[in-house]
Amino acid sequence: MLAAAAGLGVAAGALVLSQGLQPCDDAYITFRHARNLVRQLRPAWNLEGPPVLGSTSPAFLFLLGALGLLFRTDRVPELALLVNAALLAAVTVLAYLVARDLTGRALPSLLAAAVVGFNSVNVSILSQGFEAGLLTAVLLAGLYLARTGRDFSAMLLASLTPLVRPEGLLLTPLVWGPILLARRFRPRLLGAYIALPLAWLVFASAYYGSPVPQSIRARAAVPSVFRPYSGGRVELGRRLLSIGPETVALARHDAGSILFTGYQRASDAPSRGLAWLSLLGLPALAVTLVRRPDARVVYVLYAPLFLLLYGWIGYQEAWYFPSFVTFALLTLFHACVLTLDHGWRLVARLAGAVSSWLPALSWTALTTLLLSANNYTIGDRDGPRSLLSAPNPRGERVERAERERLNGYRRAAWFLNRRARPPASALISEVGIFGFFYRGEVIDTVGLCTPQALAYYPPPDSDVRDERGRPLTDMDNLTPTQMVLDLKPAYVVNGLGFVRNLLRPGSPFLRDYALVATVGTVWDDPLLVYERRP
Repeated sequence: MLAAAAGLGVAAGALVLSQGLQPCDDAYITFRHARNLVRQLRPAWNLEGPPVLGSTSPAFLFLLGALGLLFRTDRVPELALLVNAALLAAVTVLAYLVARDLTGRALPSLLAAAVVGFNSVNVSILSQGFEAGLLTAVLLAGLYLARTGRDFSAMLLASLTPLVRPEGLLLTPLVWGPILLARRFRPRLLGAYIALPLAWLVFASAYYGSPVPQSIRARAAVPSVFRPYSGGRVELGRRLLSIGPETVALARHDAGSILFTGYQRASDAPSRGLAWLSLLGLPALAVTLVRRPDARVVYVLYAPLFLLLYGWIGYQEAWYFPSFVTFALLTLFHACVLTLDHGWRLVARLAGAVSSWLPALSWTALTTLLLSANNYTIGDRDGPRSLLSAPNPRGERVERAERERLNGYRRAAWFLNRRARPPASALISEVGIFGFFYRGEVIDTVGLCTPQALAYYPPPDSDVRDERGRPLTDMDNLTPTQMVLDLKPAYVVNGLGFVRNLLRPGSPFLRDYALVATVGTVWDDPLLVYERRP
């Protein structure tokens, strides 16, 4: 059956490749860092000035950069797609091994692996080039290695996961807990756990000035950068007081929707389906864990811990969810298999015997039920897609907007690459795609890659409202006027919604900058290119 699981993995990886690279602006932030590493051995956002780490996933950045150096290619987006196809193949095999550890049987484990490998959320997010595949693979491998007694390797992976994504920290208690409870602690395990973080602490502190990526520090400023521009920072201590209701709300809405419909918002789903019926298996799982607790509970704990973490932090994007979806699917599959087992044992007592094919048939029905949560579409959409397409979990409007942003920001970058030789500094609010294709310094108004930008938020009321007190824009992270005047970029590139405040009559921005091009649209607004006057 392991060979069959490997075959499913290859098919799942091929499905990712068949999607082609799907655009998402945020993924290109990591791509730019990795390409700078390949071209100039500089894993930073800009090639000039103090190095800044704007990628939330240093491990994925360095993996892509290392592979680019090894194979002598700087085509990082295409490389990310290939890597993610291989990672989904690995995730599918690991899902089989985990399910086998949970159920003790080969056939339901193979079916569980198919549910994970062909989940449309996993396929869609990985086809966008995000690090979610690496995180999910490391989480599954770390827990499986710890469960099977390979503690040293599990510790190495537990030390790596926070560098893949912040929620990778959840692997630490899930690995350490069973080891300590089973009294398997050895000093070398602690050494394996702290070696990589210490190396990262020394390197990142010396090179970037901090081991924490700038993108994570910028997320703490969301109340200042996003509407209603209330100011301050995310107060995690205060949010602890509401972690219960926030976690329940996350489970009911974003997490529940993406798990059971394939869309982050249920309103985007063409139909709700019946996959939620798999929740009926959870009582049997809970009873089993209470009566006969064992170390396999670590597989079940990841999904609720994920919900608690993001209920506390309070900021979720669709590309955060593949690890949650994977572990939730494995948990639900195992719970339903337990429930079916109880049911068939009851039937056997009443009827005297049960044909061996009936349980297998019920597992197949369960697989069909969980596969119904996928949001695949048949036929090609806007762009290169296979016959079976996994649309963006954020909905059709966002998917169209991502293609619009790819076309617009890429054209703007090409325009400026031709206009300025060498390219001069450019300021922009959505930095990923433009930054990847532009050859010069890119100033990020949101602060993910430009730390000094955060000092200009929250913007003054004169940037937010007109003379009658009406909002000037419905966009987050508008461009503060004083930021432009102080940083003096050679170019300002932005959709109209991000710069309406700069274009008011009498604005000092219009005194210093002139419109030189309109190069497409973003979010249905014209994409404007302004140049600083001589």
